[in-house]
Amino acid sequence: MGRGPLAVLRQVAAACACPELLSSPALPEAARHRARRVLREMDAGNIGGYNHEHRALGVPTRVARFLERRDGGVPCNPGNVVLCSGTASILPFVMSLLVDETAAQPTGVLVPVPGPPLHGAAARLAGAVAVPYPLAEERGWAVDGDAVRRALGRARARCLPKALCVVNPGDPTGHVLSRQSMEDIIRLAGEENVLLLADEVQQERAFLPDRPFLSFKRVLGEMGAPLASTVQLVSFYSLSKSVAGESGFRAGFLELVNMEEGVMVPFQLAQSIPRPCVLGRILLDLLMDPPEDGDPIQQALQEHTQGLRRDLAHNARLVQEVLGRAPGIRCRPLHGGARAFPRIQLPPRALRQARALGLEPDVFFCQELLEATGMVLAPGSEFGQPEGTHHVGLSLLPPAETLERVLLTLTSFHAAFLRRFS
Repeated sequence: MGRGPLAVLRQVAAACACPELLSSPALPEAARHRARRVLREMDAGNIGGYNHEHRALGVPTRVARFLERRDGGVPCNPGNVVLCSGTASILPFVMSLLVDETAAQPTGVLVPVPGPPLHGAAARLAGAVAVPYPLAEERGWAVDGDAVRRALGRARARCLPKALCVVNPGDPTGHVLSRQSMEDIIRLAGEENVLLLADEVQQERAFLPDRPFLSFKRVLGEMGAPLASTVQLVSFYSLSKSVAGESGFRAGFLELVNMEEGVMVPFQLAQSIPRPCVLGRILLDLLMDPPEDGDPIQQALQEHTQGLRRDLAHNARLVQEVLGRAPGIRCRPLHGGARAFPRIQLPPRALRQARALGLEPDVFFCQELLEATGMVLAPGSEFGQPEGTHHVGLSLLPPAETLERVLLTLTSFHAAFLRRFS
């Protein structure tokens, strides 16, 4: 979107890494003040150590307070918050805890289609079986409980399903789940006795006021007994997909809900899971525990967040407007996240050509698009898609002017593609 990094985060990190900057007017006083506070929590006032207390107590406590504010007061125990180096590294670890190598059947993990390729890959890496369940495109990519139950029934012939992955906001589909849909999913998880894995890393990118993000933790807590105290839930947060968008610092956390004490033991062993580096923890901590209203850091965070959501909403409208005028292309309404997943019509002759080349039809289309225009889109088959349909994934993150050129190029090429293979 043409946005640079959130300067205040980098300034605080710089002052922590190089304490000489604490007395330098090159950095704003607000950033230096926050850095001094951070360093007071560090062993010997230095970020170069392991700083176990900062990782195991300080940051999790502030994350817990953030989650309570986010979730309307639903309590959070800091002991159930585990810092990690991001979703990609922690998800296979969580899934591996479900695997029993002595069992007669392998462990199954239900993953949404379309959905992030990470989930299926993580299940396989953990030694589990990825069980796809379809999202309902005609209902705005809603989770269809009947479809999930059918997937469960079929899967039980070859594995023992133990977990259900849900992505909210959706990736690449751009949907945000309604409260009713989330309640249905929670009831299903309780009835089927499966662990709910809530990928909520895009939560700060929900950009429509009439479809706000709600966490599964909040909805579960507000449903009351018996579900609120029995349905097991693990939710994920990532610095990479936060408003900061700081992928290189590799930090995030997960929260475990309604778990037995023994389940926490592997997470408490420092050697068990990839931990965030100290600078990553500092940035995560700053997002979780911003200063009081009126502070320059708080103001910068608010302005950045509002600007990001405003730009995402504008780009989402642009996608709907441009693609809505194009014959043979259809995109469901977008509520959040950083991608759109439009459905494209491909003529039978193009399907035959793709099969002759040993390619998925949408891969063939994207290759032809690349060769003709130099533009790269993600084939829908990378994310999974309903059988007999074809999609492409495109980012909402470019500047609006760039995105408009991309959309016009796509619609022009698609029209020519239809004529060519008609």
